[in-house]
Amino acid sequence: MGGYGSGKWHRSDKKDTVEGHKRLDVRWMKRKRFLYPGAFVTLSWNRNGRPNGDIRAKVEDGRLVLSYRYRLGMETEWQSVEEPVGLTWTACNYGGSRPWFICPGVVNGRQCGRRVAILYAGGRYFLCRHCYDLTYESRNESVSFRLLSKAHKFRERLGAGLRTGDSIWEKPKGMHWATFWRLRMQANEAGRRGWTAMARQLGLIVDLE
Repeated sequence: MGGYGSGKWHRSDKKDTVEGHKRLDVRWMKRKRFLYPGAFVTLSWNRNGRPNGDIRAKVEDGRLVLSYRYRLGMETEWQSVEEPVGLTWTACNYGGSRPWFICPGVVNGRQCGRRVAILYAGGRYFLCRHCYDLTYESRNESVSFRLLSKAHKFRERLGAGLRTGDSIWEKPKGMHWATFWRLRMQANEAGRRGWTAMARQLGLIVDLE
């Protein structure tokens, strides 16, 4: 549903990610024209083609009031929650303005107040990723995995196999030679760095001071 999404569960030994939570995107709400004064809408999420929660949102007095039900675990009772979220607008360089949420979270007894585009349902309330200490899925991947994945993407563009040790000599039909040599160099470099990083992780390479 546009700017909304719910992701998948992640291993407990990794930092929780933004992709693992429902989100509320103020930019998406603007595009759908849900931010005019007095607006009252129901927003819902789907997961694997099935309903996966909904909330009601009302715009009033420069803020968005969210109403929904929440429970902590399957064995607890549902609770009704009403959460006011501040809205602010900033001017764009080429005219118009863009909206922001003012995060209502409280950290160490202090109001968060960050100006953010997205709030996440990481607990009882919709808060920014900083309040819930969320990271991005790509940041949970090891350096070696990210580099080898990059190498695979370059090789796919070149129509080559995914074995990063194999040389690439055949240029795809229609591709400029300059593009071919650039992608070939990037694929080789990412592959080399990826395998070097993996060797360091496995203790096969020891960096000397």
